[in-house]
Amino acid sequence: MKPGALDRLHAAYLMAGEGRHQEALDEYVWFHQHALAEDPSLVGVRLSYGLFYWMALARVYPPASAALAAQRDRHAAALLDGSGNRQAFDDLAAIDARLGDAARTYAVFRELLARDPDLAQACSGRAMDAIIDAGDFALAGRFLPDPEASVRRAGAGLNRDVANRRVRAFTAAPWIKSDILNYAKDVKRIATVLDGCGRQEEARRITRLAADLIPATTIRRAVRAALLPGARPWYERSALSLRTIGTKEKLRHRRQLAKAARGG
Repeated sequence: MKPGALDRLHAAYLMAGEGRHQEALDEYVWFHQHALAEDPSLVGVRLSYGLFYWMALARVYPPASAALAAQRDRHAAALLDGSGNRQAFDDLAAIDARLGDAARTYAVFRELLARDPDLAQACSGRAMDAIIDAGDFALAGRFLPDPEASVRRAGAGLNRDVANRRVRAFTAAPWIKSDILNYAKDVKRIATVLDGCGRQEEARRITRLAADLIPATTIRRAVRAALLPGARPWYERSALSLRTIGTKEKLRHRRQLAKAARGG
């Protein structure tokens, strides 16, 4: 049976560990170029694990770094000659992030804006970090979605994620921490653009709103700590705090089992 794309990615990872560097590189290149055609659901894996493994190989095998940069340049060329699409820009930005070259993403976005404004608009969210890194707040402000609506939408997403995790037995605190930090990152991005555009009062209001949208007290405190440095969030207080959380989860789970056993 012919191995699937995910099987080939795993095989490449093993090859790299065995020192079969060129074989691993060939498989990483194949995965990047063909995985989505075989299985569209691998869109996230392709730009996360796929590029992570590729960069790990690049640290011990320089041709892998050159191949990754060449792949990035192919995406850029496609975007600028009209044959590329939003996925090509996502690929370029993800590779540049791995290579530490946000300036390249910014430069391509500026050129794409001049050549194809509609495609640039579609890619603006993915380009935002590179635009901010370049200090071009006028351009960032041009493509910034409605700040309050964006924060309210993100806050609703965090509340939903926290609620979903709380109904699962033995919820892991690191997952909640990740949700909080991602939310804070999104809010900070919006506030940074507003501040850079001279809208400081709006930036402060949006930051306050981001915390006020979270009804759960401990989560709200953690959000405030992530947005406003100074306080230590609940998940960093002590190992005892995490043990206490785990104990509460177990007790709640036992109560659920007892209730089910009684038929209640």
